[in-house]
Amino acid sequence: MSVLPRAIPAKYTEQLRAALAAVNVPFDGTIKTGTCLTYEITHQGVSWELRYTLQHGGDALWKLTGPGPDYEWGPGVFTSEAVDAITAPVPQPAPEQVDPHPGAPRTHLGFDVPEFVRAEWGGERAQWWRLGIATAVGKLPANRSSN
Repeated sequence: MSVLPRAIPAKYTEQLRAALAAVNVPFDGTIKTGTCLTYEITHQGVSWELRYTLQHGGDALWKLTGPGPDYEWGPGVFTSEAVDAITAPVPQPAPEQVDPHPGAPRTHLGFDVPEFVRAEWGGERAQWWRLGIATAVGKLPANRSSN
């Protein structure tokens, strides 16, 4: 039966410190409050958590948790891979796309409006499209007779 680690061996803390110092990332070696195996590292305004899990072949295996879908659940990485992830450029969010038809709605009576209809929202083609949707959902204009 394997024994889970209760502390981070000093040689792996030093290995991590040296790897981070080589790329100019500050690391004070303070353990995260409430844990005994996790370091918190902040680089370029982004926070990361490194949780020591085990040793393998003279290297430490860390559970790296940080921003983005690749590190959301904390994959196991070796020290060099952790440093590469921490120092990778911060991805910039994609600019919000401009709506090519700002006056036309995106949905009508619960249906997505096709772009070609949105382009001609005030025209006859869109009027017929709206009538077809209204017919399909049973919401015809008020001028129909009620029996």
